[in-house]
Amino acid sequence: MPAVHVGRQPVYDRSMDVVGYELLFRAQTTSTSAERSDDFATTRVIVNTFMEFGLERLVGRRLAFVNLTRPFVVGELPVPFTPEKAVLELLETIPADAEVVEGARRLREQGYSIALDDWSVQQEHRMALLDVADIVKVDVKDAAPEELERRVHALRSSHDVTLVAERVETATDMDLCHRLGFDWFQGYFLLRPDVVSARTVSPAHLACLRLLGRLADPEVDLGEIEEVVRADLGLNYRILRAANAASSGTIRRIESIRDALVLLGMATLRSWMLLMVLSDASDPDSEQLSAAMTRARTCELVARHTGDVRPESAFMVGLLSSLDQLLGLSMPLVVDRLPLAEDLQAALLRREGRLGEILSTVAGLEDLDDAAVAAGLDALPISADELVRSYLGAVSWTAMTTDDALGATRSAPAGARA
Repeated sequence: MPAVHVGRQPVYDRSMDVVGYELLFRAQTTSTSAERSDDFATTRVIVNTFMEFGLERLVGRRLAFVNLTRPFVVGELPVPFTPEKAVLELLETIPADAEVVEGARRLREQGYSIALDDWSVQQEHRMALLDVADIVKVDVKDAAPEELERRVHALRSSHDVTLVAERVETATDMDLCHRLGFDWFQGYFLLRPDVVSARTVSPAHLACLRLLGRLADPEVDLGEIEEVVRADLGLNYRILRAANAASSGTIRRIESIRDALVLLGMATLRSWMLLMVLSDASDPDSEQLSAAMTRARTCELVARHTGDVRPESAFMVGLLSSLDQLLGLSMPLVVDRLPLAEDLQAALLRREGRLGEILSTVAGLEDLDDAAVAAGLDALPISADELVRSYLGAVSWTAMTTDDALGATRSAPAGARA
């Protein structure tokens, strides 16, 4: 059976707030003859994913755009989640025959929102689906600006739908789509803005890097952690508040960092501190921060499967690999400012060693890069199912961790955030 890749990509509104996530399920295809097997494998992963994780743990309070395979659309299989917050996305690869059109109409009557993917005015064979759609996604790389403008005008004048610009990959793309009146936007540019390579570092980012350098040491002891926290009133307050929230329902109240360590364990405490430090140096509500935590946790879970590197080192590599996006600094500059072990440096700069293989594989999974994932599965003692489960588990963990840790950040008194 072919491997199925699972990814998650945010969808933004015109104010650049995240309105939902597209959950991508795609079988790794090597030939057209594998289509039926691919469809079955993808269907199986969709069912297993939502049975195990549920929609809430994957997207929180936002919309979930889910790519459906034909069996779900025509009613051969029940959709494994309720209509609330769900957008059922019909890919252009699903033939718009009478059975599919009727199935989409039936799902809409049940309360599901219907989205059409990769729309083009040349797709006469999909016109019947347009009448039951709530959302239409347009690939902005598929047409020149003049043609794109005609498509937007044609849709606006004939149907009351929400328009989503797909594959927004540059600032020019974003400016054009905003001007043309698209409602929502999706693309890697929005999650990974340009990174500067300047050699200057702001005081706030320098302080962040120094603290990260201490926390990156897997041998750091409790005394050093306590020293770091005591030197930062805001960090002290937020760690204690977050730990008390996590201990709700227990008899013991957390009154010190040592109490927090006993309850949470060193790894969890350090992860929370890293999250809080990064939230101070970036936007704590940013999708980049969420993506960084998900990558770090995925690397950690993959390392637990391989068994030949420390999971905490893999977590750190995953997190540090996102610093260029979070802080707007080049990766060589980040590595230069941190006292990292050689294996961490090799992984971050050259994707070498076991940590580098893990990082490359996880990054490939995020991008739905078939070649990178295939290479990773060849190099690592982990199955495709285990890789997917690691990623989805990390998505769920990120949602819970940010709620606990950053909830304390957002509610801290002004003086405690300084």
